[in-house]
Amino acid sequence: MHERAQALLVIALLVLLAVTVALDPRVPGYRSRYDAQATPAEVMRWQRDLLDWRRAPTWSKLPAPDFTASYVFGKYRYRLDVQISANELHYVSWGTDDQQGGGAWYAVGHGHRQADGEWFSIWSCLDLSREVSNGGGAWFAFSPDRRRIHVRYYHDTLPFGADPMELGEAVMVNLDAGAELTDETTYADPQWQTRTPEGRVRTYIETLQVRAELWGRVVDEQGRGIAGAAVKQRAAGRIEAVTDARGFFRLELEELEALTLLAAGKPGYYNGIVTLEQATALRAIGPGRDKSKVALATITLRRYDTHDYREYAWVAPDPDPAPENHLSCGNCHRREHEHWSRSRHASMAVNAWTRAAFERDARPHALADGRTQDDCTPCHSPSLASTLARFDLQGATLLDAAGVHLRGNHCDLCHKIEAVPDPDKPGMNGSARLLRPDPNDARVPGGIKRVFGPLPDVSFLYMGAAYNPLFSTGALCAACHQDGNAQGTYREWQRSKYATPAHLKHCQDCHMPAYTRGEPKSFPGPDGRPIMVASGDLTGEEAAANGVAIARYSTRFRPLNEAHKHSFVGTEDADFLRAGVTMHVEKVPIVDGVRLRVTLTNVGAGHAIPTGHGLKRYVLSVHGRAGGQPLAFAGGLPESERAGAAASATTGALIGRQFSSDWSVPYWRGQPTQDTRLLPDEPQVFTFDLPGAESVEVKLTMRRGSPALLQQHGLDPERTAIAGAQNDLVVHTWRSR
Repeated sequence: MHERAQALLVIALLVLLAVTVALDPRVPGYRSRYDAQATPAEVMRWQRDLLDWRRAPTWSKLPAPDFTASYVFGKYRYRLDVQISANELHYVSWGTDDQQGGGAWYAVGHGHRQADGEWFSIWSCLDLSREVSNGGGAWFAFSPDRRRIHVRYYHDTLPFGADPMELGEAVMVNLDAGAELTDETTYADPQWQTRTPEGRVRTYIETLQVRAELWGRVVDEQGRGIAGAAVKQRAAGRIEAVTDARGFFRLELEELEALTLLAAGKPGYYNGIVTLEQATALRAIGPGRDKSKVALATITLRRYDTHDYREYAWVAPDPDPAPENHLSCGNCHRREHEHWSRSRHASMAVNAWTRAAFERDARPHALADGRTQDDCTPCHSPSLASTLARFDLQGATLLDAAGVHLRGNHCDLCHKIEAVPDPDKPGMNGSARLLRPDPNDARVPGGIKRVFGPLPDVSFLYMGAAYNPLFSTGALCAACHQDGNAQGTYREWQRSKYATPAHLKHCQDCHMPAYTRGEPKSFPGPDGRPIMVASGDLTGEEAAANGVAIARYSTRFRPLNEAHKHSFVGTEDADFLRAGVTMHVEKVPIVDGVRLRVTLTNVGAGHAIPTGHGLKRYVLSVHGRAGGQPLAFAGGLPESERAGAAASATTGALIGRQFSSDWSVPYWRGQPTQDTRLLPDEPQVFTFDLPGAESVEVKLTMRRGSPALLQQHGLDPERTAIAGAQNDLVVHTWRSR
């Protein structure tokens, strides 16, 4: 009996050992985090994607490092090339995920040594097979001989929650950094082939509900405090603190997830990121069981070069799967690109009327008048203008734009604006000050190098993000929306109530509206799994998370107030216009006819309506009928404006700016003679008598330009689309009963 018990015990131990081996992440058969294997054809295609990416950024132009080595990491032998200079760490990593839904990818990382000897780094990754990206952070703990690296890492495109951390191990190989792996490659650890760590071992750390203070400091690379830096947690919905004169800040925490990501930014510096691990974040202070808790953090910001490098090559906005164009903005920010591409910002260099008016009218008129200054190209093709030494109507103009310069105010151009020192000049001609990065700066990978934006918690290394509060203010828009006769929108806003603290609204609040949530609903899918759908602008998954996905394929979300549509909505949108102006009609009977009092009020715009260039006008047209027939024209509207939606008008009025007694004369051929536009919260009343009218219809129409002027420029006012919209857009209609 005793021998039988021993045999059973041995069998049980062997079974337990087999289970342990099967589940051990160091064993090649462990597959807890991987999908089914990809097909050989898929793997070959991904390997070609990786080979095609030989123009990928590297750290090769950095100063000579103190240490450099190549490692392999994870089940599929990802490459990891590391170099260390003093307390600074850089690395590149690449490979293919040989599983369904996988692909080829290439990543870069940058970090510093911490006081505890570990190295914390931010990494950013391009998915070369799906034209998407992600990023995160990693802690490297080197073995004493640096032959192995224990890695803890996370993706910040995923929700943090309780299990964001993944573990893995890298082992040194006998290669010079950048050399290729072969079947003959020798590993520093001869047990590599039998101890392959998976590289994606999950951890679980329960979220703590706490009432704690977080004390921190924002410093430069020399350790000096930075005053006035904006500090916030990732996707917190607002700037939570601003550093004092010595760089210190304080936040309150109500919960601690496994990871807490803090960010800081200030003009003049790249954004800085630090990630607190729950296990080491809190420190106890004070006596007793109920002692308070504090967390400590230091965020380091690196200055950027303040020289504008004119040789910088603009990055095209449109999605492009070609490896050399993988950093095109639309590849990752697909929804923002779709919104922008339908906006007037995308078409202002190719708009048929803009080009015809410039070529046939504005330029020849100016030259005939002895003026050679080109005030059109600096706004209509700003990236082309940024390459010109002077703006001359006899030199290169928007008619010579090609390639990316035909994309108007595109992503890369707008996000390279550092300041708007003089709003009264047109665009690149003295208003917008660009700060293009050094294209040869190897400290920032890729071609984009640096973008400015309204948030200090963007850390994607290929973008080189830098916080600039200008991007939350109307002063940014003033670069092109304020210029003498052509544009006066910014100064109009400054005189409105919306520029005051009690009613403050910037241009972006209306013309880059936030996403609407809608209501998420769940329906069973074909495979029985629920499918989330939602009304509003969000996907079902976004609505359930009450946020907007950071980038394409992302599963991390920003609060709705941190994400704005890049639609630049305006006069092409009837609903938007209706929200800005009201029309109230009062019908008063008179002897043998009708009297109408029409009250128009600008209730929603922080500027005059219509604003912008002097070509737009509102047409208030009154259409009377008797015996089923239109009444004869009684005046009130110029005959040339009785077209389109106002073709059958009995009378009416024009609301806009006039530059001659003839409403078809554009601003470049005249001087302002009258301004009848609707100012904010100042109603205008129009009275019309219609003798003999039995029924009346009133229309308020946004007209993009004079029909007569369009015809002068060789265009059909009834058919030509102007910046993606028809010339006439009816905003309000009233009919008598």
